[in-house]
Amino acid sequence: MKKIFSVLLISATFLLPISSSVLANSATDKAKTMEMKMQKINLNTASLDELTTLPGIGEKKAMAIIEYREKYGKFTSLEQLAEVKGIGTKMLEKLQDKISI
Repeated sequence: MKKIFSVLLISATFLLPISSSVLANSATDKAKTMEMKMQKINLNTASLDELTTLPGIGEKKAMAIIEYREKYGKFTSLEQLAEVKGIGTKMLEKLQDKISI
């Protein structure tokens, strides 16, 4: 019985700091994700991953946004986003408060 208790105590000594670290990293990741959602995404500098965090923007539409800015240059107005294939005025209205130029 003493051996089992000793083994459990030693195991807990090593596992507790690891599990605390994992929980802390998980909380940090969630905080970063929330912060990213609260910040506006800049259409002129956003990466594919950043653009896909926008509601209704999947990888295909994110690629279209990047291709548009590569072809025509930087966005000069938010309304210009409606010119991107697959994004219309209704989508633009949903994104208005989540994007910037």
